[in-house]
Amino acid sequence: MTSAVEALLGLTWSEVPGEVRAKLSFLLRDFSACSVAGRSTATAQIAADHASAEHAGDSATALLDGRRLSATGAAWANGVLANALDFDDGHRLVKGHPGANVIPAALAVAEAAGADADDLLAAIVVGYEIALRTGIRLHASRRDYHASGAWGGVGAAAAAGRVLGLSSAQMGHALGLAEYHAPIAPIMRSVAEPAMTKDACGWGSLVGVSSALLAERGFTALASELVAPDPTLGERWHLLDVYVKKFPCCRWSHPAIEAALELRAQARLTPGHVARVCVRTFGAAAALARGIPATTEEAQYSLVWPVAVALAHGRFDVEHVLPPAFADQASRRLVDTITVEIEPAFEAEFPVRRRSAVTVETSDGLRYEAGPTEAPGEPTDPRWEEIVGEKARTYADDGLFAPLGPLPASPVIS
Repeated sequence: MTSAVEALLGLTWSEVPGEVRAKLSFLLRDFSACSVAGRSTATAQIAADHASAEHAGDSATALLDGRRLSATGAAWANGVLANALDFDDGHRLVKGHPGANVIPAALAVAEAAGADADDLLAAIVVGYEIALRTGIRLHASRRDYHASGAWGGVGAAAAAGRVLGLSSAQMGHALGLAEYHAPIAPIMRSVAEPAMTKDACGWGSLVGVSSALLAERGFTALASELVAPDPTLGERWHLLDVYVKKFPCCRWSHPAIEAALELRAQARLTPGHVARVCVRTFGAAAALARGIPATTEEAQYSLVWPVAVALAHGRFDVEHVLPPAFADQASRRLVDTITVEIEPAFEAEFPVRRRSAVTVETSDGLRYEAGPTEAPGEPTDPRWEEIVGEKARTYADDGLFAPLGPLPASPVIS
């Protein structure tokens, strides 16, 4: 490893710039909100039950229900939980979710090791930075699109290794192990046929913690190819470019949902007056499911379902990705009115920008359009703090991090 990488991996909380600290305080509240909201899913319950049966222990806590688990079991179960609703933070350039990989890994190892809050916080920052840089390099060097666990596992290993205080040599092995054993996670297959596989965040967190613990014991690995020299280390903080989510579903559908909500409010539309809807978007969003969902995952990886719900009810919330909502007749009727088109201009700017537009024709012949619209919660969106605040007020549990003592409060939420 280069001296710059070693310096990042040895970072202390006091060395983290103030703006990065402030951003992390919001991301921790967002993680808490997503985890609490995710408790309602079958995905999270199955993961916690599996961890309790197969990764039993007394080192760390299942955030779903408080059961005691091994550090690896907690990392797995809590990684699945945080990503269960696809409501968790993300980053445009890696097209995935760093927090659900890194935070569960750092939290599990910190609890097991009895680490203090400062060490946990520094480890999470380290994990985000390594995960995001790894993800950017992975996408640049591979043709296939690998989901978050494929690169998030390396960040999880960095975070876990930082908590454990691994030596430089041990950390090198931990990163190499995580890179070698990280899931391939062909995300577009899971988008085409939505299932609980999702973004493989639980696997990334599990691989990261396992890699750090193995390296601590002396298990060796090939050197990482993706954790490479980077002149921006210590100067550019990718964590500041992390976005948060307003809606519990795939980020690619968010611009269209926001456009639908704006259009409904401006035109004062009622569901019964909508005759035809056209969504113009980029190719990845157009690949999302277009039918009426039968499972939570199908609802999350849909484009037309959240747009239909937004037009029918003026909102799209956690309840709308849970099975009881799928029987809603107003939303079901609107699904059949929606067509999707790929807009060349939107496709050309993806993934740096993700934009969509929505057009509605009413039964009396009127036509309304909203967009181009970007997803709310981007780092440049002045409303992103409000989004976290609303999620925290609705879902967050201030006791989620209790084993580590008090964490820094968000300047807006507290």
